[in-house]
Amino acid sequence: MIMNNIWSQGQLFAFSAWDGNSLFTQDFVGILCGDKTAIRFFTRVKRELSLTTTSRSAMCFEAVTGDYIKIQSPDCIELIYARRNLIIGSTTERTYPVIHIEGNGETYTLDDIQVTDTGDGDFTAFCLQENRFAFAYGSSPESAVALAKEGLTLNLQQEAKKKLSFYRAHSLADANPYARLYNKCLSTMKTQLYSPEGNLQHMWSTPDRLPHRHCWLWDSVFHSIGWRNISPTLAQDLILAIFDAQDASGFIPHMFSVNYLSNITQPPVIAWGAWLVYEKSGDKAFLKTVWEQNKRFLLWCQKNRRITSRELYTWNTEDDPNCRCGESGMDNSPRFDAQKRQLAIDFSCFMANETRYMEKIARELKINDAEFFRQWHETICSDINEVLWCEEQGFYFDYIPEDQCFHKVSSVASFLPLFSGVCSRDQAKKLFAELINPETFYTPFPIPSISKQDATFGSDMWRGPVWINYNYMISIGLEDYGYGNLAQEIREKTVYFLNYWYNKKGTIFEFYDSENTAAPNELNRKGPPLEPYNFEVRYQSIRDYGWSNTLLLDLLHNHFQS
Repeated sequence: MIMNNIWSQGQLFAFSAWDGNSLFTQDFVGILCGDKTAIRFFTRVKRELSLTTTSRSAMCFEAVTGDYIKIQSPDCIELIYARRNLIIGSTTERTYPVIHIEGNGETYTLDDIQVTDTGDGDFTAFCLQENRFAFAYGSSPESAVALAKEGLTLNLQQEAKKKLSFYRAHSLADANPYARLYNKCLSTMKTQLYSPEGNLQHMWSTPDRLPHRHCWLWDSVFHSIGWRNISPTLAQDLILAIFDAQDASGFIPHMFSVNYLSNITQPPVIAWGAWLVYEKSGDKAFLKTVWEQNKRFLLWCQKNRRITSRELYTWNTEDDPNCRCGESGMDNSPRFDAQKRQLAIDFSCFMANETRYMEKIARELKINDAEFFRQWHETICSDINEVLWCEEQGFYFDYIPEDQCFHKVSSVASFLPLFSGVCSRDQAKKLFAELINPETFYTPFPIPSISKQDATFGSDMWRGPVWINYNYMISIGLEDYGYGNLAQEIREKTVYFLNYWYNKKGTIFEFYDSENTAAPNELNRKGPPLEPYNFEVRYQSIRDYGWSNTLLLDLLHNHFQS
Protein backbone atom coordinates (compact mmCIF):
# COMPACT_ATOMS: atom_id res chain seq x y z
CA MET A 1 0.00 0.00 0.00
CA ILE A 2 1.43 3.38 -1.06
CA MET A 3 1.13 5.77 1.89
CA ASN A 4 1.41 9.52 1.98
CA ASN A 5 4.86 10.03 3.45
CA ILE A 6 5.81 13.71 3.26
CA TRP A 7 6.49 15.56 6.49
CA SER A 8 5.72 19.24 6.07
CA GLN A 9 4.79 22.26 8.10
CA GLY A 10 1.15 22.77 9.01
CA GLN A 11 -0.16 19.23 8.58
CA LEU A 12 -2.71 18.17 11.18
CA PHE A 13 -2.18 15.51 13.84
CA ALA A 14 -5.39 14.72 15.71
CA PHE A 15 -7.65 12.00 17.04
CA SER A 16 -10.63 11.37 14.79
CA ALA A 17 -14.25 10.66 15.63
CA TRP A 18 -13.93 7.87 13.06
CA ASP A 19 -11.94 5.95 15.71
CA GLY A 20 -13.80 6.96 18.87
CA ASN A 21 -15.06 9.83 20.93
CA SER A 22 -13.44 13.09 19.75
CA LEU A 23 -14.77 16.14 21.56
CA PHE A 24 -14.62 19.76 20.45
CA THR A 25 -14.51 21.00 24.06
CA GLN A 26 -11.63 18.72 25.09
CA ASP A 27 -9.46 18.88 22.00
CA PHE A 28 -5.73 18.15 21.84
CA VAL A 29 -4.69 18.89 18.26
CA GLY A 30 -1.22 19.24 16.85
CA ILE A 31 0.36 20.45 13.65
CA LEU A 32 3.67 19.32 12.23
CA CYS A 33 6.51 21.82 12.54
CA GLY A 34 8.52 22.82 9.50
CA ASP A 35 11.93 23.49 11.06
CA LYS A 36 12.24 20.28 13.09
CA THR A 37 10.66 16.87 13.50
CA ALA A 38 8.17 17.98 16.11
CA ILE A 39 4.42 18.24 16.64
CA ARG A 40 3.11 21.42 18.26
CA PHE A 41 -0.07 20.96 20.28
CA PHE A 42 -2.38 23.94 20.60
CA THR A 43 -3.44 23.93 24.21
CA ARG A 44 -3.68 27.36 25.85
CA VAL A 45 0.06 27.10 26.50
CA LYS A 46 1.74 25.39 23.55
CA ARG A 47 3.41 22.01 23.93
CA GLU A 48 5.74 20.27 21.52
CA LEU A 49 6.51 16.59 21.14
CA SER A 50 9.91 16.71 19.48
CA LEU A 51 11.90 13.78 18.11
CA THR A 52 15.59 13.99 18.90
CA THR A 53 18.24 11.81 17.31
CA THR A 54 21.97 11.49 17.79
CA SER A 55 22.32 10.17 14.24
CA ARG A 56 23.65 12.47 11.55
CA SER A 57 21.37 10.91 8.95
CA ALA A 58 18.19 12.72 7.88
CA MET A 59 14.95 11.12 8.94
CA CYS A 60 13.18 9.15 6.22
CA PHE A 61 9.42 8.60 6.51
CA GLU A 62 7.38 5.62 5.44
CA ALA A 63 4.03 7.14 6.49
CA VAL A 64 2.90 10.60 7.57
CA THR A 65 -0.83 10.70 8.26
CA GLY A 66 -3.07 12.64 10.59
CA ASP A 67 -2.80 10.02 13.33
CA TYR A 68 0.01 7.64 12.37
CA ILE A 69 3.66 8.40 11.58
CA LYS A 70 6.32 5.84 10.79
CA ILE A 71 9.98 6.73 10.42
CA GLN A 72 12.11 4.26 8.45
CA SER A 73 15.52 5.63 9.29
CA PRO A 74 17.87 6.36 10.94
CA ASP A 75 15.73 4.17 13.22
CA CYS A 76 12.39 2.49 12.64
CA ILE A 77 9.97 4.09 15.10
CA GLU A 78 6.27 4.94 15.15
CA LEU A 79 4.01 7.67 16.58
CA ILE A 80 0.33 6.83 16.97
CA TYR A 81 -2.60 8.97 18.10
CA ALA A 82 -4.11 5.95 19.84
CA ARG A 83 -6.90 7.37 22.02
CA ARG A 84 -8.49 10.75 22.53
CA ASN A 85 -5.73 12.96 24.01
CA LEU A 86 -3.16 10.12 23.98
CA ILE A 87 -0.12 9.72 21.73
CA ILE A 88 2.03 6.62 22.03
CA GLY A 89 5.06 5.39 20.19
CA SER A 90 8.35 3.56 20.07
CA THR A 91 11.85 4.83 20.81
CA THR A 92 15.45 3.71 20.40
CA GLU A 93 18.67 4.55 22.20
CA ARG A 94 19.49 7.26 19.69
CA THR A 95 16.02 8.44 18.58
CA TYR A 96 13.57 9.45 21.27
CA PRO A 97 10.93 12.09 22.08
CA VAL A 98 11.39 15.19 24.20
CA ILE A 99 8.63 17.48 25.49
CA HIS A 100 8.96 21.27 25.26
CA ILE A 101 6.52 23.61 27.03
CA GLU A 102 6.15 27.35 26.40
CA GLY A 103 6.64 29.65 29.37
CA ASN A 104 7.25 28.64 32.95
CA GLY A 105 4.96 25.72 33.61
CA GLU A 106 5.60 23.62 36.70
CA THR A 107 6.93 20.11 36.04
CA TYR A 108 6.89 17.41 38.71
CA THR A 109 6.59 13.63 39.09
CA LEU A 110 3.39 11.78 39.91
CA ASP A 111 3.45 7.97 40.08
CA ASP A 112 6.84 8.01 38.32
CA ILE A 113 5.38 9.97 35.41
CA GLN A 114 6.38 13.50 34.43
CA VAL A 115 3.49 15.96 34.75
CA THR A 116 3.45 19.54 33.50
CA ASP A 117 0.99 22.06 34.96
CA THR A 118 0.82 25.31 32.98
CA GLY A 119 -1.50 26.94 35.54
CA ASP A 120 -4.47 27.25 33.19
CA GLY A 121 -6.27 23.97 33.77
CA ASP A 122 -4.28 22.03 31.15
CA PHE A 123 -2.08 19.14 32.24
CA THR A 124 0.14 16.80 30.25
CA ALA A 125 1.81 13.59 31.36
CA PHE A 126 4.86 12.09 29.68
CA CYS A 127 6.71 8.87 30.32
CA LEU A 128 9.46 6.83 28.71
CA GLN A 129 9.65 3.13 29.51
CA GLU A 130 12.28 1.02 27.78
CA ASN A 131 11.47 1.38 24.07
CA ARG A 132 8.03 2.96 24.57
CA PHE A 133 6.63 6.38 25.31
CA ALA A 134 3.23 7.87 26.10
CA PHE A 135 2.16 11.52 26.01
CA ALA A 136 -1.28 12.37 27.41
CA TYR A 137 -3.40 15.46 27.98
CA GLY A 138 -6.06 15.96 30.65
CA SER A 139 -7.99 18.47 32.74
CA SER A 140 -6.34 17.17 35.92
CA PRO A 141 -2.93 15.64 36.67
CA GLU A 142 -4.58 12.41 37.73
CA SER A 143 -6.52 12.01 34.47
CA ALA A 144 -3.43 12.77 32.37
CA VAL A 145 -1.31 10.27 34.33
CA ALA A 146 -3.97 7.55 34.12
CA LEU A 147 -4.17 8.00 30.35
CA ALA A 148 -0.38 7.87 29.99
CA LYS A 149 -0.28 4.65 32.01
CA GLU A 150 -2.94 3.17 29.75
CA GLY A 151 -0.82 4.14 26.76
CA LEU A 152 2.10 2.07 27.99
CA THR A 153 -0.09 -1.02 28.11
CA LEU A 154 -1.31 -0.77 24.52
CA ASN A 155 0.11 -3.07 21.86
CA LEU A 156 1.90 -0.86 19.35
CA GLN A 157 1.59 -3.31 16.48
CA GLN A 158 -2.14 -3.70 17.00
CA GLU A 159 -2.67 0.07 17.30
CA ALA A 160 -0.69 0.67 14.11
CA LYS A 161 -2.69 -2.02 12.32
CA LYS A 162 -5.94 -0.30 13.35
CA LYS A 163 -4.80 3.00 11.89
CA LEU A 164 -3.58 1.46 8.65
CA SER A 165 -6.75 -0.61 8.23
CA PHE A 166 -8.62 2.59 7.30
CA TYR A 167 -6.33 3.06 4.29
CA ARG A 168 -6.29 -0.61 3.36
CA ALA A 169 -10.08 -0.55 3.20
CA HIS A 170 -10.43 2.61 1.12
CA SER A 171 -7.23 3.29 -0.86
CA LEU A 172 -6.88 3.28 -4.63
CA ALA A 173 -4.85 0.52 -6.24
CA ASP A 174 -1.10 1.06 -5.87
CA ALA A 175 -0.79 1.18 -9.66
CA ASN A 176 -2.91 4.33 -9.77
CA PRO A 177 -0.61 7.35 -10.22
CA TYR A 178 -2.67 9.25 -7.65
CA ALA A 179 -2.75 6.53 -4.98
CA ARG A 180 -0.55 8.51 -2.58
CA LEU A 181 -2.54 11.71 -3.15
CA TYR A 182 -5.79 9.84 -2.48
CA ASN A 183 -4.44 8.57 0.83
CA LYS A 184 -3.45 12.12 1.73
CA CYS A 185 -7.09 13.12 1.20
CA LEU A 186 -8.24 10.24 3.39
CA SER A 187 -5.81 11.26 6.11
CA THR A 188 -6.92 14.89 6.19
CA MET A 189 -10.63 14.05 5.98
CA LYS A 190 -10.29 11.72 8.93
CA THR A 191 -8.64 14.33 11.16
CA GLN A 192 -11.53 16.77 10.73
CA LEU A 193 -14.28 14.67 12.30
CA TYR A 194 -15.82 15.46 15.68
CA SER A 195 -18.25 13.36 17.71
CA PRO A 196 -21.79 14.46 18.63
CA GLU A 197 -21.65 16.90 21.52
CA GLY A 198 -24.04 19.42 23.06
CA ASN A 199 -26.64 20.58 20.54
CA LEU A 200 -24.81 18.85 17.69
CA GLN A 201 -26.42 15.42 17.67
CA HIS A 202 -24.57 14.03 14.65
CA MET A 203 -20.97 13.46 13.77
CA TRP A 204 -19.70 16.67 12.17
CA SER A 205 -16.67 18.06 10.40
CA THR A 206 -14.65 21.24 10.38
CA PRO A 207 -12.73 22.85 7.50
CA ASP A 208 -9.31 22.38 9.07
CA ARG A 209 -9.42 21.54 12.84
CA LEU A 210 -6.82 24.29 13.26
CA PRO A 211 -7.23 27.22 12.98
CA HIS A 212 -10.98 27.29 12.22
CA ARG A 213 -12.34 24.42 14.36
CA HIS A 214 -16.05 25.32 13.97
CA CYS A 215 -18.54 23.77 11.53
CA TRP A 216 -19.50 25.67 8.36
CA LEU A 217 -22.69 25.27 6.36
CA TRP A 218 -21.51 24.85 2.78
CA ASP A 219 -18.19 23.32 3.84
CA SER A 220 -20.15 20.51 5.48
CA VAL A 221 -21.98 19.78 2.23
CA PHE A 222 -18.73 19.70 0.25
CA HIS A 223 -17.27 17.41 2.91
CA SER A 224 -20.23 15.05 2.58
CA ILE A 225 -19.64 14.79 -1.18
CA GLY A 226 -16.20 13.31 -0.59
CA TRP A 227 -17.26 11.13 2.32
CA ARG A 228 -20.14 9.57 0.32
CA ASN A 229 -17.50 7.49 -1.47
CA ILE A 230 -16.11 6.16 1.82
CA SER A 231 -19.11 6.04 4.16
CA PRO A 232 -22.54 7.19 2.93
CA THR A 233 -23.83 6.95 6.50
CA LEU A 234 -21.18 9.38 7.75
CA ALA A 235 -21.83 11.64 4.75
CA GLN A 236 -25.49 11.80 5.81
CA ASP A 237 -24.45 12.75 9.34
CA LEU A 238 -22.35 15.65 8.08
CA ILE A 239 -25.41 17.11 6.37
CA LEU A 240 -27.82 16.37 9.21
CA ALA A 241 -25.45 18.14 11.62
CA ILE A 242 -26.20 21.36 9.72
CA PHE A 243 -29.84 21.13 10.79
CA ASP A 244 -28.79 20.67 14.43
CA ALA A 245 -27.90 24.37 14.30
CA GLN A 246 -31.14 25.47 12.59
CA ASP A 247 -33.50 27.68 14.58
CA ALA A 248 -37.32 27.78 14.63
CA SER A 249 -37.48 30.40 11.86
CA GLY A 250 -35.62 28.12 9.44
CA PHE A 251 -32.39 30.14 9.62
CA ILE A 252 -29.12 28.17 9.52
CA PRO A 253 -25.94 29.96 10.66
CA HIS A 254 -22.91 29.96 8.41
CA MET A 255 -20.69 28.85 11.30
CA PHE A 256 -21.47 26.98 14.50
CA SER A 257 -20.13 24.60 17.12
CA VAL A 258 -21.26 23.13 20.43
CA ASN A 259 -21.08 26.55 22.08
CA TYR A 260 -21.40 29.08 19.26
CA LEU A 261 -23.80 30.23 16.51
CA SER A 262 -23.09 32.98 14.00
CA ASN A 263 -25.78 35.46 12.91
CA ILE A 264 -25.31 35.21 9.11
CA THR A 265 -25.92 32.29 6.76
CA GLN A 266 -24.05 30.79 3.80
CA PRO A 267 -24.71 29.52 0.25
CA PRO A 268 -27.65 27.11 0.07
CA VAL A 269 -26.30 23.88 -1.41
CA ILE A 270 -27.89 21.33 0.94
CA ALA A 271 -30.48 19.70 -1.35
CA TRP A 272 -27.91 19.24 -4.12
CA GLY A 273 -25.35 17.70 -1.77
CA ALA A 274 -27.96 15.53 -0.08
CA TRP A 275 -29.08 14.15 -3.46
CA LEU A 276 -25.48 13.18 -4.31
CA VAL A 277 -25.23 11.38 -0.97
CA TYR A 278 -28.63 9.73 -1.50
CA GLU A 279 -27.42 8.32 -4.82
CA LYS A 280 -24.92 6.32 -2.78
CA SER A 281 -26.98 5.55 0.34
CA GLY A 282 -30.51 5.11 -1.02
CA ASP A 283 -31.78 6.20 2.41
CA LYS A 284 -35.20 7.79 1.89
CA ALA A 285 -35.63 8.62 5.59
CA PHE A 286 -32.49 10.79 5.32
CA LEU A 287 -33.80 12.40 2.15
CA LYS A 288 -37.16 13.18 3.76
CA THR A 289 -35.49 14.88 6.74
CA VAL A 290 -33.39 16.99 4.39
CA TRP A 291 -36.43 17.94 2.34
CA GLU A 292 -38.43 19.05 5.40
CA GLN A 293 -35.62 21.00 7.06
CA ASN A 294 -34.19 22.51 3.90
CA LYS A 295 -37.60 23.72 2.80
CA ARG A 296 -37.74 25.81 5.98
CA PHE A 297 -34.29 27.20 5.24
CA LEU A 298 -35.08 28.11 1.64
CA LEU A 299 -38.29 29.85 2.70
CA TRP A 300 -36.25 31.78 5.28
CA CYS A 301 -33.87 32.87 2.50
CA GLN A 302 -36.82 33.97 0.37
CA LYS A 303 -38.26 36.00 3.23
CA ASN A 304 -35.01 37.51 4.54
CA ARG A 305 -32.61 37.81 1.61
CA ARG A 306 -34.64 39.61 -1.07
CA ILE A 307 -34.75 43.38 -1.45
CA THR A 308 -37.04 43.56 -4.51
CA SER A 309 -40.13 41.70 -5.64
CA ARG A 310 -37.97 39.58 -7.95
CA GLU A 311 -36.85 36.08 -7.04
CA LEU A 312 -33.28 37.37 -6.85
CA TYR A 313 -31.25 37.15 -3.68
CA THR A 314 -28.97 39.50 -1.78
CA TRP A 315 -26.11 38.67 0.56
CA ASN A 316 -25.68 40.31 3.92
CA THR A 317 -22.53 42.46 3.74
CA GLU A 318 -20.19 43.98 6.31
CA ASP A 319 -18.03 47.10 6.52
CA ASP A 320 -14.77 45.17 6.62
CA PRO A 321 -12.37 45.44 3.66
CA ASN A 322 -10.97 41.97 4.44
CA CYS A 323 -14.37 40.33 4.68
CA ARG A 324 -17.15 42.37 3.13
CA CYS A 325 -19.23 39.29 2.45
CA GLY A 326 -18.49 36.33 4.64
CA GLU A 327 -22.04 35.16 4.00
CA SER A 328 -21.28 34.48 0.33
CA GLY A 329 -18.16 32.51 1.25
CA MET A 330 -16.22 34.84 -1.07
CA ASP A 331 -14.96 37.01 1.79
CA ASN A 332 -12.86 39.59 -0.03
CA SER A 333 -14.12 39.33 -3.60
CA PRO A 334 -13.98 42.66 -5.48
CA ARG A 335 -17.66 42.06 -6.25
CA PHE A 336 -18.38 43.58 -2.85
CA ASP A 337 -15.94 46.51 -2.90
CA ALA A 338 -18.71 48.88 -3.98
CA GLN A 339 -20.40 48.28 -0.60
CA LYS A 340 -23.87 48.51 -2.11
CA ARG A 341 -26.63 45.95 -1.84
CA GLN A 342 -26.75 43.79 -4.92
CA LEU A 343 -28.94 41.20 -6.55
CA ALA A 344 -26.29 38.48 -6.42
CA ILE A 345 -25.70 36.12 -9.31
CA ASP A 346 -24.28 33.38 -7.07
CA PHE A 347 -26.95 33.49 -4.35
CA SER A 348 -29.69 33.50 -7.01
CA CYS A 349 -28.10 30.56 -8.85
CA PHE A 350 -27.69 28.57 -5.66
CA MET A 351 -31.38 29.12 -4.94
CA ALA A 352 -32.25 28.04 -8.48
CA ASN A 353 -30.22 24.88 -8.07
CA GLU A 354 -31.72 24.11 -4.67
CA THR A 355 -35.29 24.50 -5.89
CA ARG A 356 -34.73 22.14 -8.82
CA TYR A 357 -33.21 19.53 -6.49
CA MET A 358 -36.04 20.03 -4.01
CA GLU A 359 -38.43 19.25 -6.88
CA LYS A 360 -36.35 16.18 -7.68
CA ILE A 361 -36.43 15.03 -4.05
CA ALA A 362 -40.17 15.64 -3.81
CA ARG A 363 -40.81 13.49 -6.89
CA GLU A 364 -38.54 10.76 -5.53
CA LEU A 365 -40.46 10.77 -2.23
CA LYS A 366 -43.82 11.31 -3.95
CA ILE A 367 -44.46 14.55 -2.04
CA ASN A 368 -47.07 16.95 -3.42
CA ASP A 369 -44.84 20.04 -3.28
CA ALA A 370 -42.85 19.06 -6.38
CA GLU A 371 -44.86 21.46 -8.53
CA PHE A 372 -44.33 24.30 -6.04
CA PHE A 373 -40.56 23.94 -6.36
CA ARG A 374 -40.71 23.54 -10.15
CA GLN A 375 -42.51 26.86 -10.47
CA TRP A 376 -40.18 28.52 -7.97
CA HIS A 377 -37.16 27.31 -9.96
CA GLU A 378 -38.60 28.59 -13.23
CA THR A 379 -39.30 32.01 -11.70
CA ILE A 380 -35.76 32.33 -10.37
CA CYS A 381 -34.31 31.32 -13.75
CA SER A 382 -36.50 33.80 -15.58
CA ASP A 383 -35.56 36.64 -13.24
CA ILE A 384 -31.84 35.84 -13.42
CA ASN A 385 -31.91 35.90 -17.22
CA GLU A 386 -34.04 39.02 -17.38
CA VAL A 387 -32.13 41.09 -14.81
CA LEU A 388 -28.61 39.65 -14.35
CA TRP A 389 -27.74 38.76 -17.96
CA CYS A 390 -25.87 41.48 -19.87
CA GLU A 391 -26.57 40.87 -23.54
CA GLU A 392 -23.99 43.45 -24.61
CA GLN A 393 -21.13 41.52 -22.98
CA GLY A 394 -22.67 38.07 -23.09
CA PHE A 395 -22.08 37.58 -19.38
CA TYR A 396 -23.89 37.49 -16.05
CA PHE A 397 -23.26 40.19 -13.44
CA ASP A 398 -24.56 41.26 -10.06
CA TYR A 399 -27.08 44.11 -10.26
CA ILE A 400 -27.33 47.20 -8.02
CA PRO A 401 -31.02 48.20 -7.71
CA GLU A 402 -30.15 51.52 -6.08
CA ASP A 403 -28.23 52.59 -9.20
CA GLN A 404 -30.30 50.52 -11.65
CA CYS A 405 -27.18 49.11 -13.29
CA PHE A 406 -24.97 46.05 -13.50
CA HIS A 407 -22.02 45.79 -11.16
CA LYS A 408 -19.60 44.68 -13.85
CA VAL A 409 -17.08 42.62 -11.93
CA SER A 410 -16.34 39.41 -13.85
CA SER A 411 -15.92 36.66 -11.29
CA VAL A 412 -16.09 32.89 -11.17
CA ALA A 413 -19.57 33.26 -9.64
CA SER A 414 -20.90 34.29 -13.04
CA PHE A 415 -20.43 30.73 -14.36
CA LEU A 416 -22.86 29.27 -11.82
CA PRO A 417 -25.79 29.51 -14.29
CA LEU A 418 -24.12 26.49 -15.94
CA PHE A 419 -24.13 24.60 -12.66
CA SER A 420 -27.70 25.50 -11.74
CA GLY A 421 -29.29 24.94 -15.15
CA VAL A 422 -30.27 28.61 -15.48
CA CYS A 423 -28.81 29.59 -18.85
CA SER A 424 -29.95 28.81 -22.37
CA ARG A 425 -27.76 26.93 -24.84
CA ASP A 426 -26.80 30.22 -26.47
CA GLN A 427 -25.86 31.79 -23.15
CA ALA A 428 -23.90 28.66 -22.20
CA LYS A 429 -21.95 28.98 -25.46
CA LYS A 430 -20.93 32.53 -24.52
CA LEU A 431 -19.90 31.46 -21.02
CA PHE A 432 -17.88 28.63 -22.56
CA ALA A 433 -16.12 31.16 -24.82
CA GLU A 434 -15.16 33.19 -21.75
CA LEU A 435 -13.83 30.11 -19.95
CA ILE A 436 -11.45 29.36 -22.85
CA ASN A 437 -10.38 33.02 -23.30
CA PRO A 438 -6.69 33.32 -22.19
CA GLU A 439 -7.22 37.05 -21.61
CA THR A 440 -9.81 36.46 -18.91
CA PHE A 441 -10.38 33.02 -17.35
CA TYR A 442 -8.28 30.48 -19.24
CA THR A 443 -5.21 30.59 -17.01
CA PRO A 444 -2.53 27.87 -16.71
CA PHE A 445 -4.48 26.55 -13.72
CA PRO A 446 -8.12 27.42 -14.36
CA ILE A 447 -10.52 28.78 -13.16
CA PRO A 448 -9.34 32.01 -11.48
CA SER A 449 -11.78 33.54 -9.01
CA ILE A 450 -11.68 36.86 -10.85
CA SER A 451 -10.98 37.75 -14.49
CA LYS A 452 -7.37 38.51 -15.37
CA GLN A 453 -8.63 41.80 -16.78
CA ASP A 454 -9.96 42.95 -13.42
CA ALA A 455 -7.80 45.60 -11.76
CA THR A 456 -7.75 43.61 -8.51
CA PHE A 457 -6.48 40.38 -10.10
CA GLY A 458 -3.67 38.94 -8.01
CA SER A 459 -2.96 36.29 -5.41
CA ASP A 460 -5.28 37.20 -2.53
CA MET A 461 -8.05 34.64 -1.90
CA TRP A 462 -11.02 35.58 -4.11
CA ARG A 463 -9.01 38.11 -6.13
CA GLY A 464 -7.40 35.66 -8.54
CA PRO A 465 -6.58 32.29 -6.94
CA VAL A 466 -8.31 29.04 -7.86
CA TRP A 467 -10.83 27.46 -5.46
CA ILE A 468 -11.56 23.77 -5.87
CA ASN A 469 -15.26 23.99 -5.00
CA TYR A 470 -15.94 26.32 -7.93
CA ASN A 471 -13.92 24.14 -10.31
CA TYR A 472 -15.98 21.18 -9.12
CA MET A 473 -19.36 22.88 -9.59
CA ILE A 474 -18.55 24.52 -12.92
CA SER A 475 -17.19 21.28 -14.39
CA ILE A 476 -20.56 19.66 -13.58
CA GLY A 477 -22.36 22.50 -15.35
CA LEU A 478 -20.13 22.30 -18.41
CA GLU A 479 -20.83 18.61 -18.75
CA ASP A 480 -24.59 19.20 -18.43
CA TYR A 481 -24.44 21.68 -21.33
CA GLY A 482 -22.39 19.41 -23.59
CA TYR A 483 -18.92 20.78 -22.94
CA GLY A 484 -17.53 17.57 -21.50
CA ASN A 485 -14.04 18.04 -22.93
CA LEU A 486 -13.52 21.33 -21.09
CA ALA A 487 -15.09 19.85 -17.95
CA GLN A 488 -12.59 17.00 -18.01
CA GLU A 489 -9.71 19.36 -18.76
CA ILE A 490 -10.58 21.41 -15.67
CA ARG A 491 -10.77 18.23 -13.58
CA GLU A 492 -7.46 16.97 -14.93
CA LYS A 493 -5.68 20.26 -14.30
CA THR A 494 -7.18 20.48 -10.82
CA VAL A 495 -5.90 17.01 -9.94
CA TYR A 496 -2.54 17.62 -11.63
CA PHE A 497 -1.76 20.88 -9.85
CA LEU A 498 -2.97 19.73 -6.44
CA ASN A 499 -0.79 16.65 -6.82
CA TYR A 500 2.13 18.80 -8.00
CA TRP A 501 1.99 21.01 -4.90
CA TYR A 502 1.29 18.09 -2.60
CA ASN A 503 4.55 16.48 -3.73
CA LYS A 504 6.39 19.74 -3.12
CA LYS A 505 4.70 20.86 0.10
CA GLY A 506 3.17 17.73 1.61
CA THR A 507 -0.29 19.19 2.04
CA ILE A 508 -3.43 20.22 0.16
CA PHE A 509 -4.21 23.92 0.39
CA GLU A 510 -7.25 26.17 0.61
CA PHE A 511 -6.58 27.94 -2.72
CA TYR A 512 -3.98 27.99 -5.50
CA ASP A 513 -2.24 30.41 -7.84
CA SER A 514 -4.09 30.47 -11.17
CA GLU A 515 -0.83 31.34 -12.95
CA ASN A 516 0.98 28.56 -11.06
CA THR A 517 4.02 30.76 -10.56
CA ALA A 518 3.81 30.89 -6.76
CA ALA A 519 3.46 28.14 -4.17
CA PRO A 520 0.12 28.21 -2.33
CA ASN A 521 1.82 29.15 0.95
CA GLU A 522 3.31 32.23 -0.77
CA LEU A 523 -0.06 33.67 -1.80
CA ASN A 524 -1.67 36.59 -0.02
CA ARG A 525 -4.55 35.92 2.33
CA LYS A 526 -5.97 39.27 3.38
CA GLY A 527 -2.37 40.39 3.65
CA PRO A 528 1.08 39.03 2.79
CA PRO A 529 2.19 35.61 4.06
CA LEU A 530 4.58 35.42 6.98
CA GLU A 531 7.42 32.99 7.64
CA PRO A 532 7.75 30.95 9.69
CA TYR A 533 4.13 29.90 9.33
CA ASN A 534 2.04 30.91 12.34
CA PHE A 535 -1.74 31.06 11.87
CA GLU A 536 -2.06 32.80 15.25
CA VAL A 537 -0.33 35.82 13.68
CA ARG A 538 -1.88 35.62 10.20
CA TYR A 539 -3.68 32.96 8.23
CA GLN A 540 -2.13 31.81 4.98
CA SER A 541 -3.74 29.59 2.37
CA ILE A 542 -4.88 27.01 4.92
CA ARG A 543 -3.02 23.70 4.97
CA ASP A 544 -4.95 20.40 5.05
CA TYR A 545 -8.07 22.29 4.00
CA GLY A 546 -11.38 20.43 4.17
CA TRP A 547 -13.24 20.78 0.89
CA SER A 548 -10.04 20.81 -1.18
CA ASN A 549 -9.42 17.30 0.15
CA THR A 550 -12.99 15.98 -0.02
CA LEU A 551 -13.74 17.26 -3.52
CA LEU A 552 -10.33 16.12 -4.76
CA LEU A 553 -11.04 12.66 -3.36
CA ASP A 554 -14.43 12.67 -5.10
CA LEU A 555 -12.79 13.59 -8.42
CA LEU A 556 -10.15 10.88 -8.00
CA HIS A 557 -12.72 8.29 -6.95
CA ASN A 558 -15.17 8.94 -9.77
CA HIS A 559 -13.01 10.18 -12.67
CA PHE A 560 -9.46 8.85 -12.17
CA GLN A 561 -9.85 5.25 -11.02
CA SER A 562 -8.67 3.56 -14.22
